[in-house]
Amino acid sequence: MRTVLTFLLLLAAPAWALSPEEAAYIAARDRAAAALEHKWDSAAHDKSIGVLTPMLRRIVGPPPKGFPGPGEMVRDTLCCGAGSDRLDAIAFGDAAVTTEGLARHWLGEKPKQPIDLDAKLREGEDLYFGLTGDAAVTVYAFLPIEPPAGTTQAVAHLGLESQAGAFSPPRELGVIVRKGGRVLLYLDKAAAAPELPICEAPLAAALQRATAFRAAGKVDESFALESEASDAYVRCWSLRVREANAYPALTRQAQRIADSLAAD
Repeated sequence: MRTVLTFLLLLAAPAWALSPEEAAYIAARDRAAAALEHKWDSAAHDKSIGVLTPMLRRIVGPPPKGFPGPGEMVRDTLCCGAGSDRLDAIAFGDAAVTTEGLARHWLGEKPKQPIDLDAKLREGEDLYFGLTGDAAVTVYAFLPIEPPAGTTQAVAHLGLESQAGAFSPPRELGVIVRKGGRVLLYLDKAAAAPELPICEAPLAAALQRATAFRAAGKVDESFALESEASDAYVRCWSLRVREANAYPALTRQAQRIADSLAAD
């Protein structure tokens, strides 16, 4: 009877459940992180990285074609303090690779509460933050790319990595490709710096007004105005990105990166 019950429970396991290898890695990583949180020791940290890295390499597989191997864990994945708890992924140069299961787990998925991974990849910001750790990545606009052959999903974003908010033109290009159960990510400086003057004047006027409120001692109102200005600025980029001088070049760059990430 117990055997039958176990079999039925396995059949009922959610489709997003971790594989045995992924679960073993997560358990080992959590034990190592807990020990380091309790008592930091740099030698113990390095030893744990040495144990976890080959486990993660076996899970995520080889590097994308054209990216260097054997790859290392994304920096500060393990522990501790600000910037830690990054995405469980192996970095191959400018690319990072994880699995759908590890991505879902990192995003906080629990049984009966499945993550909409399609939506998370389209949005991009959470997973990009998993690569940066201590700076937010604000997506300003989507760049249209054709999904490479064999991919489940491919998206490209124009964004800004910053600890100070979205108050300047986007400078980062992000690409995420989903293929064969893997999630392949790229985030780096865009080859061409885009400019969109039509969005700059409203931002400058709004920030000047916020500064005046702060000078008058109305700090809360000032922060609210800055937040509204940032949101309006990002919306302007989203709506008018095709008018940016570098738009064609950035779209071509994003397509090349997506094709490279997906190449066998």
